[in-house]
Amino acid sequence: MKKVLFVGMVFGALALTSCKKDYTCDFGMEGVPNQEYTDLDKDEADAAESACKLVGGTWSEK
Repeated sequence: MKKVLFVGMVFGALALTSCKKDYTCDFGMEGVPNQEYTDLDKDEADAAESACKLVGGTWSEK
């Protein structure tokens, strides 16, 4: 029973880490629209966050 529970927890953790989320990069300047990012996985979100912060934006999850 413990093995079944452990395997279930592993698959549950994998399912949660592969979720895609929506993010926003706010540049904080009037007249410059926020950049919306939809359905990014973790690797894509990390790359977009780096690019956002590189140009002085604020990264947030929707």
